[in-house]
Amino acid sequence: MNKEFEMKNQNLPFVATILLYLTELCLYLAGFISGTFLVKFLLFMGVIFIIFLFIIRKTTISKRAFVYSTILSLLLLIYELPLTLFGENDYLVTRYSEPEELIKGSSIYLLSVQIDHISNVSNEQEIRAMYNDNQRVYEIIPGTNFKFYKDKNLSIFEFIGLYKSEVEKSFENVTTYLKTSSYSIDEFFTRDENIGSSAGLALVLSSNIDQGKFQNNIPIAVTGAISKTGEVKKVGGIKEKIQIANEDEFTHMIIPIGNLTEANEVKERLNLTIEIIGVRDVDEAIKIIRGLN
Repeated sequence: MNKEFEMKNQNLPFVATILLYLTELCLYLAGFISGTFLVKFLLFMGVIFIIFLFIIRKTTISKRAFVYSTILSLLLLIYELPLTLFGENDYLVTRYSEPEELIKGSSIYLLSVQIDHISNVSNEQEIRAMYNDNQRVYEIIPGTNFKFYKDKNLSIFEFIGLYKSEVEKSFENVTTYLKTSSYSIDEFFTRDENIGSSAGLALVLSSNIDQGKFQNNIPIAVTGAISKTGEVKKVGGIKEKIQIANEDEFTHMIIPIGNLTEANEVKERLNLTIEIIGVRDVDEAIKIIRGLN
């Protein structure tokens, strides 16, 4: 009878480990516990299983399920360990980044937003005190456990080769569409600070101008990711980018058509004068630039 009971319940420790982990993970994602607490909990589980295995080492109790549970706890501990890098009072700060003419003489200026991760602060006022007027802070966004967990997972998947970063995807899309690369493109994509794909459209337009395919003599602010076929994709940080373009006195700004509604709302709300043009693909952007010239 005891043997039959043991056979039916031999996987119970393993199942319990998974359920306990999922419960704690849900509590973390909901913001009820910190990443440090989750990691400590996994460490505690692993230690308990190791102690229990030591106690029953000379008994007839099946040890396989407890061994598996111990290994699982330690693997989860290693996987979740990066969560300890995020504090309980974390904020994301978006601020001014100077528009850049990626290829000199093209008059196509890339718009980007500087994003800082600030930890261990009490409130937004404390964060604003860290910056001077020249750094121009736009938004202070409380970090969420869900976002931190997503970023952590993507970083791990990228490290082990299961995921391509947005920068890698953008490089592939740009060089595939242009059917070539250049020093300026290669140099841009090797920068450590690059985190997104919004430079794609600016790089393609600048490269076409550099190759003599069309001309541009008007400083134009540009943001937008592209596909391998030249379709212009929606990007983030559009509110900040519009403010940057307006502050730097650009008269025209080209953005993805998918961002146009949001952009026009921002323009109206902030009473800005810059002309914002949404495009669906690279050819449409080139046609607009030719028209402006």
